[in-house]
Amino acid sequence: MNSTSKKKLQKSREETSLKTMYFNRFLLIRYITAILFFSNLYWFSALLISNKVATVVPGGMLICMSVVALEQFTFFNAPTDNAKKSIISYKIALIINAILMVAVISPLFSQLFPFLINNMKSKMLILSIITIGIILCSICLERLQKIKDRKDKQYKYAKQFEKTIRVRI
Repeated sequence: MNSTSKKKLQKSREETSLKTMYFNRFLLIRYITAILFFSNLYWFSALLISNKVATVVPGGMLICMSVVALEQFTFFNAPTDNAKKSIISYKIALIINAILMVAVISPLFSQLFPFLINNMKSKMLILSIITIGIILCSICLERLQKIKDRKDKQYKYAKQFEKTIRVRI
């Protein structure tokens, strides 16, 4: 391998490393999105088997998480700080979870969770799960705001690396 080829290879590696650093700013968002997607998919499947109209609730959550996932896929080739669709989707998910907290203590519980016994233990379990969902959505919204404001640690590290290799993406 000659000197020119080595330099091109090194530059390509550095550019890929920098792209990866910017992409990894959203790593927590991707993990939480996967958790919420599959938990809602499980709930959606259970309601679908029960032939309940309430499938629209986890279906809506699945759509929100799908929008986030699709937006995240575009960020590797087109780095950005402003994940507008993700922010909107997580706000919608937060609102749905807040409404679900009220619905759990109402007569709608049996429609939303026909696979559970309508008692206090079941309601407390579901309220705990919804609370975890609210916390996860809040963490994502806070993280997305930090990324948008460029106040996340990964941005600082990426900028330092960028200065070191003198590459602009």
